[in-house]
Amino acid sequence: MASFDDLIKKQEKAWNCPGLMSSAKAVSKDKIPFSSPLMNHSTYGGIPRYRISEFYGEPGSGKSTSAIDVCKNAAIVFETEHNAQLAKYREDESKYSDEIEELEERGPKKILYIDIEHGFDRKWSETIGVDPEKIEIMQPPDVPAEELLQLVEDLISTGEVGLVVLDSIPSLVTKSELEKKYGERTVASLAGLMTVFMRKIVPVLTRYQCTMILINQVRDNMDNPYVANTPGGKAIKFYSSLRMMFRLGQPVDFLGNDLPKNTENPAGYIVDVRLTKQKTAPFDRKNATYYLMCQSGIRPDFDFAILAVTKYGIIKKGGAWFTICDPYTKEPLETPDPLHPDKMKPVKVNGMAKVYDYLAENAEYYSRLQRFIVDDINGTESEPDGESNEAL
Repeated sequence: MASFDDLIKKQEKAWNCPGLMSSAKAVSKDKIPFSSPLMNHSTYGGIPRYRISEFYGEPGSGKSTSAIDVCKNAAIVFETEHNAQLAKYREDESKYSDEIEELEERGPKKILYIDIEHGFDRKWSETIGVDPEKIEIMQPPDVPAEELLQLVEDLISTGEVGLVVLDSIPSLVTKSELEKKYGERTVASLAGLMTVFMRKIVPVLTRYQCTMILINQVRDNMDNPYVANTPGGKAIKFYSSLRMMFRLGQPVDFLGNDLPKNTENPAGYIVDVRLTKQKTAPFDRKNATYYLMCQSGIRPDFDFAILAVTKYGIIKKGGAWFTICDPYTKEPLETPDPLHPDKMKPVKVNGMAKVYDYLAENAEYYSRLQRFIVDDINGTESEPDGESNEAL
């Protein structure tokens, strides 16, 4: 009688699935990060790879912007992995010559943004740091959703795609809806289609190591106004490993200070995010925010400052004053006292706006603070490159 290992090897060969028993061993580090440190802190590193994440919320709440931002970081991740794989093969170039040629021809994993709403703004994507040349943007014509979703599965099955963004679920039009006239109704055609699609696509994502973001909308719930309904049926909720609800929050000025909600010309907004499902990390961080400026995009420096004050105690608050401390020792930085040149005094600034200014003016300190927080979020250990309590 065949052993357990023999049966597994046989089935891996029959199903053409070498990772049959290892694909579930992904760790928390297998994430694609956001540009916002606050978002990364709440999600324990970003969106999970080789799984489905759902971004949903009201119109103009930051869903598409957040998805495009993930695309930007995915391009960096895929290029880094591609170069690392090439370097590994080149250590024994004579043995892996075919693999090197194939990798060089194929290039890094592709990013596919399917803009069903036809609302992708190239200029705005460049504002938030995206190179549109590194993203494959598809704006499909009026074709049935069945054909489009089949194309998505086929493209993923090539093994060349690392991230797919579907923007958005309610914009899909099923074949039965296309064939009917205005006023004629269909019953749950989209929900039925998405149920089948989700069941089929989940193992395909794992097999070909592809990640998917589904962008969805919300609908009014007449039974309970405090619970948001999303189109596409319940299968999307069930199969998504991460679900995030977006809402446009308080308007802010250039320094990140809150403004009245009726402000006519705000510099930006706080994007409020609520995690409603988390399967790839502890579900103890359910709220996230980030600053989205109208002219410059996401402001990670604001996020790092807030994390340093509220989560890590690197910058200690006392009333309106903030004491700047070393990220690794938590001891206050010191600077010469102008009244007593032979003495040192702690570095303090008045107001959060001055904290942002201090980080902008002290690049070395800001770099150390960034490294400490990013390493903590990613669960990696790092050593300070020279400890000093003197102001940098």
